[in-house]
Amino acid sequence: MSVEVAFMDRALALAMQARFLSPPNPWVGAVIVNAGKIVGEGFTQIPGSAHAEIIALQQARKLAENSTLYVTLEPCAHFGRTPPCIKAIIQAKVAHVVIALEDPDPQVQGKGIQQLKEAGILVSVGIRQQKAAELLEPYLFQRKTGRPFCIAKAAISLDGRIAASDYSSKWITNELAREDAQKLRAESQAILIGCGTAKHDRPHLTVRAFSPPPHTPPLRVVLDSRGSLTDPSSPLFNIHLAPTWILTTSDCPQKVRELWHEHGVKSFVLSKAKNGEGVDLNEAMETLGSRGILQVLIEGGATVLGQFMREQLIQALHLYVGPKILGYDGIPLFGSYSPKTLINAPQFQLKETKRLGDCVYLHYRR
Repeated sequence: MSVEVAFMDRALALAMQARFLSPPNPWVGAVIVNAGKIVGEGFTQIPGSAHAEIIALQQARKLAENSTLYVTLEPCAHFGRTPPCIKAIIQAKVAHVVIALEDPDPQVQGKGIQQLKEAGILVSVGIRQQKAAELLEPYLFQRKTGRPFCIAKAAISLDGRIAASDYSSKWITNELAREDAQKLRAESQAILIGCGTAKHDRPHLTVRAFSPPPHTPPLRVVLDSRGSLTDPSSPLFNIHLAPTWILTTSDCPQKVRELWHEHGVKSFVLSKAKNGEGVDLNEAMETLGSRGILQVLIEGGATVLGQFMREQLIQALHLYVGPKILGYDGIPLFGSYSPKTLINAPQFQLKETKRLGDCVYLHYRR
């Protein structure tokens, strides 16, 4: 392993520590090296606080002069919640900046690299590029498409059912599996369900027993095209737990929207799906993406999961398989979704497996 790779790996490890802090900003790590030794390092803090490069520069102080800065993402060159990092790097007289990945954000996208070069600083791009891209995938996806990176999580039986025929589903998997799934909630900026799940299961959709907890609790999003969620005792109406948004359509009565508003629940009237069934999911994802949601976790029932699969919006599947058989009448994972032939079936790639007692975790990517 080269010295450059080793220092960038350290920066990537630091970036991981920002995963639950920095969204909607990217989670970035930075390392400053002078005479072969690390003299400063840092990772992005909560929005509005210092970026990774600034923290590293503050640690290095005068030793930043003639040093090499390793950073996992192109430094910003624009004013946002904080001043541009480029200016501080130039003022510190850093000699060489090694960047893993160019930032696709239109406000950056090569501008930071260009300004560094114009200031006479040597710039290298691409060290550990693939690893950095994997780490930042939700951020990169959202910046490129305008939509959040969409992952689906479900507990299923050995025969692929998410509930028995009476819709009972607690508990298909064991406590270890349920605890493991909290990480998916913690790293997501929104958790989405349908109104059926909201009414039947009355979920809290909060992050439990996970350390470190995310700085901001995930937004709770409900698809409710007709305004059927009207019980104020639902945990989703308790915005002290976490904020709740309801995505609806013109079929929702105004008085229901007023009820939501009275309880601090925000609602957005979107277009109907082309087949008339529920909310237009593409518009729903664009709505979330335009409001800074980088990753959305789909925890809905069979209907919602089937709709998302039909629209080809799911980028990753996280399945927890429990040791039960629920049979022919059990509720399938993807309701109302049925490719007519194997050729039309979406293809996923297995990325990770893990044993959790008598349950198994499977991570698939499109």
